[in-house]
Amino acid sequence: MIVSLYSTKGGCGKSTLAVCLAAYWSQTRKTALLDADPQASLSLCRPEVLRVPVYSDTSKDVAKTIAKLAGEYERVVIDTAGYRRRKNLEALAHSDFVLIPCKPSPFDLREAMEAVELLREIAGGRKGTRPRYAVVLTMAQRTAVSAQIREDLENSGVPFMSAQIGQRVAFVETPSIGFPPAGSVAALEIELLARELRRRLKA
Repeated sequence: MIVSLYSTKGGCGKSTLAVCLAAYWSQTRKTALLDADPQASLSLCRPEVLRVPVYSDTSKDVAKTIAKLAGEYERVVIDTAGYRRRKNLEALAHSDFVLIPCKPSPFDLREAMEAVELLREIAGGRKGTRPRYAVVLTMAQRTAVSAQIREDLENSGVPFMSAQIGQRVAFVETPSIGFPPAGSVAALEIELLARELRRRLKA
């Protein structure tokens, strides 16, 4: 399974969510992280703590790297660059699923919709079903704004995940100290998201 995280909006938790998903899957599956973002945020991770190897490729050959990793690992999580670029399109096009992180704000929602349009363009230019995609709310809280953004997503017809990710210190700490403790709310949120991803890919 190849899962990419893509958003053009900074601060939406893209890299953090990529790390958390990889750390979760590494508990039971052979998993790798691929940093395809020139900002190299994943270089701050401690692989020995996460138990996830971190690879980096921002070159024009990123598709070859993805194919190689997919042959060696059961799960490959890709942190893509936060802007539209040819190498980014290659990573997205070779993904089984693309998650579009979106904070519950009108500004982030607008950026998420632009990401959706890009993925529709990619899907329209390829044979088969790749890539599937969905918006996932991050840093979500029980507020009227969060509820309104979920309602807006539902009314738009854009695929979005039922699971959502809250604003928790445990997520920010994951690159340094590892996956949140079993049974914690943070661990449960990532688990629910991972399970939903699996269900959507089987559908």
